[in-house]
Amino acid sequence: MRVILSLTAVVLLSGSPLYGACGVERWSVKTGTDPQASLVALGSYVSSTIYNFHQSVRPASLPSNGRVAPRETTQYRLSGTLTKYVRESDSDYHLVINDSSGRTMIIELPASNCVGAGGPFGTGISHARQQFDARFTATTSFKTTSTPVTVKGVGFWDFLHGQTGVAPNGIEVHPVLDITFGSSALSAETSMESEDLIARGASSDEIERAALPDDMVFDDDGGRVRVYRGGDALGDPLFHGGAVVDDPSLHVLFAGDWPVASMRPVTAMARHIDAEASVRDLDRYGVRTFGFRVQAQRLTLPAGEINDLDVQRALLTEVEAGRIQLDPNAVYVVVLDGSFQPMIGQTRDWFSYHSQFHPTEMPMRYVVVRGGLDAAQQQQAMTASVARALINPAGDGWF
Repeated sequence: MRVILSLTAVVLLSGSPLYGACGVERWSVKTGTDPQASLVALGSYVSSTIYNFHQSVRPASLPSNGRVAPRETTQYRLSGTLTKYVRESDSDYHLVINDSSGRTMIIELPASNCVGAGGPFGTGISHARQQFDARFTATTSFKTTSTPVTVKGVGFWDFLHGQTGVAPNGIEVHPVLDITFGSSALSAETSMESEDLIARGASSDEIERAALPDDMVFDDDGGRVRVYRGGDALGDPLFHGGAVVDDPSLHVLFAGDWPVASMRPVTAMARHIDAEASVRDLDRYGVRTFGFRVQAQRLTLPAGEINDLDVQRALLTEVEAGRIQLDPNAVYVVVLDGSFQPMIGQTRDWFSYHSQFHPTEMPMRYVVVRGGLDAAQQQQAMTASVARALINPAGDGWF
């Protein structure tokens, strides 16, 4: 992404099966198509442990198209027990491993069709996927196992957004370039579809996805996002002292076929948000809740069925082209017309949601409002997710 993979058109490796969409955030670093990928010495490795990874100090910033030494410039050999795995909408296999003390971390296997041509990791990425596929079948629902694994792969710092199994500091092995399994699996592979878990008497750890709050869903690259389906926008949020957008402005982005006459009332809705009681009350969290600056423009999205990765790519394109000057105090409100068939993760029954990603080292906070709503629903949906974005911009749902 960025000057990375320009993700409006991902270069595919010939002969690779197409599993779905490819990712966006730090994608060049994840797949080895960034300018510094050659710094990784693939002919050698450092043996490490999950404990050692947990002790690393998280960097203050993460470049979108560059590496943070030494973790992201080193190939590691790491052993643990594979406990969960899933195929995410960005085509990655998301694996959770732990050690004997219960420490967990994520290791990820990208799809080779999502790796740009010429990257040094391409052969290893394809090899690791083949090794995994020969043993397990990853689907869009988490499955559980208890299988010893040893991997080789490159260290990676991910943004924390509620991923299952994430290390406290966000460290991962991504991509995995080689994976082998212990001679004896501790238990057979077990399919754990979310809707069946409780009935099967699964443990609280196994039903993590099924036990999420009603308005929290998993997005398209493994994180948690809150959706708005109607009703009370916030209730009584339990503020944890995290980031807020303290001097907000709203940047309305119209996706689809919007005549100018239809854009005006929606822009007026955005201008009215700071008069809503639910937004006014947010001043107790340090948010300036009056005089929001509002601007509007169009946004190009592919027609038909779209997911959150498509939204991120469209926003990234605007940033890279200079049509959006990224503002840390802005919430970018993407308003869809009724022609789109939007989803986030596997979920379609929502009015709006909010999240953030990093087209640069600076986060981009955004809200998506679906089309086909009447005026009252549209106003409620926009207000609800903007309010949530202001006091929980990462979207991982602490309130």
